[in-house]
Amino acid sequence: MIESLLLTADQKMFRQVIRDWCQKEWLPRREEYLRAGPKEWPWEDVILRQMGNLGVLGLRIPEEYGGTGGGTVDQVILFEEGGRYQVPFPLTSISATCKNLAEFGSEDLKREWLPRLARGEMLGAYAQSEPDAGSDAPAMTTTAVLDGDEWVINGTKRWITNAEYAGVFFVVAKTDPSKRGDGIGAFWVERDRPGLTVGKLEELIGWRLAPSNTLYFENCRVPRDHLVFKEGGAFRRLMHEFNGERCGNSAFCLGYAEAAFEMALQYSQEREAFGQPIGNFQGIQWMLADMSVQIEAARHLIYHAAYNMDQGKNVAREAATAKLYTNEMVRRVCDDAIQIHGANGVSCEYRVESLWRDGRVLNFGGGTPQILRSRIANELMKRKD
Repeated sequence: MIESLLLTADQKMFRQVIRDWCQKEWLPRREEYLRAGPKEWPWEDVILRQMGNLGVLGLRIPEEYGGTGGGTVDQVILFEEGGRYQVPFPLTSISATCKNLAEFGSEDLKREWLPRLARGEMLGAYAQSEPDAGSDAPAMTTTAVLDGDEWVINGTKRWITNAEYAGVFFVVAKTDPSKRGDGIGAFWVERDRPGLTVGKLEELIGWRLAPSNTLYFENCRVPRDHLVFKEGGAFRRLMHEFNGERCGNSAFCLGYAEAAFEMALQYSQEREAFGQPIGNFQGIQWMLADMSVQIEAARHLIYHAAYNMDQGKNVAREAATAKLYTNEMVRRVCDDAIQIHGANGVSCEYRVESLWRDGRVLNFGGGTPQILRSRIANELMKRKD
C-alpha cells in the first residue's frame, strides 16, 4: 500500500498507538457515549485529557510550543483511524485552528495559546461558514471594524464544529467589505468575550459527538493584536491551508469506508442463504471487489496529496481530487455494505448504518463535491504544459 512506502517508523508507531487507544479505550464505550448525547458524554475527559495525553491535540503545533510538530501525513493517519472507529477527533481544531495560528499568528499569541491547546486545557474551533456564505466564502457578511485598540466584530457564523466545547475561536471576518476575498482577516476570539453567544446545538444525522453550533457576534470586542493575519493575501493563505483540512476530511471518510467494508466482508462469510454463505454468490463478490478497489484508489489519492503537501508543493488540485473522490466513494461503499447486511444494515444494532451517516455529513465541510469539481477544473486551466 502507498502509505507503507511513505511512512516513517515513527509514523507507523503513531498509527499503532492511536489504533490501540481506539480499540481499548474508545470502542467499548462508544455506544454509552452516544446514548448520553453531545452535552452529557464525558468529552472533557475523552477529548481534552485522553487525546491531550496522546499528543493528538498538539499534532499540528510545533514542538517549541508544546506540540508534536506533525505534518499532513500524520494528520491523515490520525483521522483515518478516527474514521475506522468513529472517534470524534477534532479535525477543525487540529487542522484549521491550531495549524493556522502556528503558521500565521504573532509570537505573543502563539506563546500564550498554543501550549494550552496542545496540553488539552481547551479546544479550538474554526468559524468561517455563515447561513448564506458556505462554499462562497468571500460572500460572508461578518465584519470586523477597528475602533482604537480593539476590533469590533458583528455577524453570524453557522455550522461551527465543536463550538459547543471550544474555549477559543479562529474567526474569519471582513475588514473591508468592498474588497470581497481581499478584504478578509482572521481573528483569535476567546469564548467568554462579551458580545459572543454560542447558540443551540444543530441536530445532524451523523457526527453526533462532534456537534455544530451557530455563533452570534454583537459588538464583540477583541484586542487589536488578536488579528491573526491582515487582509490582502489572507484569504488565499487560508485557502492554501484548507488543503490540509481537505486531506483530513478525506482520511475520515477513508476510515469509515474501510470499517464498512470489513464489516460487510465478515458478514458475507457468516450470513447464510440457500444453504451457503452469501459471500459465495457472485453478486456479493462483485460488490466486495468494487468496494475494495474504490478504497484502495481513495487511499492512494489521499496519501499522495498529503505527502506532497508536506514537501511544500501546491496541492490544491490533488487535495480537491482526493476529497471529491473519497466523499463520493464513502457513500457508495457504505451503501453497498448496508445492502450486503440486508435488513440488518438499516438496524441501529449494526454499526454499518452509522458509518454511512457520519460519512454523509463530511460531504459538506471543506467544500461540496460540486465546488470541488469547479476547483479542480480551475487548477487544470492554469496548467501550461
